Amino acid sequence: MSLRWPAGLDARGFLSRYWQRRPLLLRSAVDPATLPLPDDDRLAGLALSPEVESRLVRHRRGAHWRLEHGPFTASQLRRLARRDWTLLLQDVDSHWPATRAIFDLVAFIAPWRREDLMVSLAAPGGTVGAHVDQYDVFLLQVRGRREWRIGRPETSGRLREDVPLALLAHFEEAERWMLAPGDILYLPPGVPHHGIAADDQNLCVTASLGFRAPEAGELSVAMIEAQLAALATVPRYSDAGVTLREAQGGEIGAAAIARLERLLEALPDRRLACARALARLATEVKPWLAPLPRRRGLGASALWRRLARGDRLRLAAGARAAWVRTGGGAAELYVNGCCWTLPPGCRRLAEHLAGPAATTGMTALPQRASARGAALAVLCQLYLEGLLEIVRP
Repeated sequence: MSLRWPAGLDARGFLSRYWQRRPLLLRSAVDPATLPLPDDDRLAGLALSPEVESRLVRHRRGAHWRLEHGPFTASQLRRLARRDWTLLLQDVDSHWPATRAIFDLVAFIAPWRREDLMVSLAAPGGTVGAHVDQYDVFLLQVRGRREWRIGRPETSGRLREDVPLALLAHFEEAERWMLAPGDILYLPPGVPHHGIAADDQNLCVTASLGFRAPEAGELSVAMIEAQLAALATVPRYSDAGVTLREAQGGEIGAAAIARLERLLEALPDRRLACARALARLATEVKPWLAPLPRRRGLGASALWRRLARGDRLRLAAGARAAWVRTGGGAAELYVNGCCWTLPPGCRRLAEHLAGPAATTGMTALPQRASARGAALAVLCQLYLEGLLEIVRP
């Protein structure tokens, strides 16, 4: 599955000219009939499950907003009015694994940046109002039509205080586009937008491919934690040689701040700590989406035999992976926020599991027997934790 780019544009041009810079409308970018999405009834049925994060947004002519959280009952959904409601379903790619293939459309974006596939089902007039997202999103029109009104970034400040949603108090429209099935609208972070289901009779189905971006505060804390984890003894603040004047004062002055800066600068492996922090945060998943551990595992010899006859390993639904290059040819594989150390010779294995296909096989294992044994031990543990599954050719 791949995008149909307009003349003069490809993935390289998109990344250099549009990604995190400005919106882009792609007309007839995909054949909607090829999308591995269930029908409307099955999609709506996800909202009945307590394991699915779902929301229902209703309004009356853009006023009297009402927000409800699932799970819902079938009778609640059957009683919905003919217009002015939107049902939002989060993490559809985790609950319906076949839909993960939709991310192949944007395989040129690093897999560890993926957040989730959200699907909205909207009756005529259905909308969640004018709002701003702080992440990149590709809005794929699946069924029906949706009108998108794009606002000016400078109008994305204050929020309304009289509604249960994060709606903009002021929205100044700059552009307006009508999307038909197969069209895709890319929006970078911080761009105000307002989508409205435009068909008079049919449901409007839109798939949102969202991409995560950890906040600086989260990254700073995780980075320092990674640096401290590499130390046998954690250093403490020291003010040996402090002057009498400073010691008697209550101010945390320039000298104290300088000592603290030197203490933090002395922490080891700052670059590696940054990579580890980003890998951990980028692969964390919501607890209720994490795969359950298996009751029975698989030994290294048994796994070796399965791989030798052509079976492959694939990340389970609800598992996310990234990898970090470490010294001496070794690597660290991060799955769902946890680190798994791989010996030298295993970087190809890490690349496969953390790549767009999220699968690996016999050819990715290292040639050296000791490294291969260590790699198989990690794979067996990941399988036991439910993070890997075996697929036959």
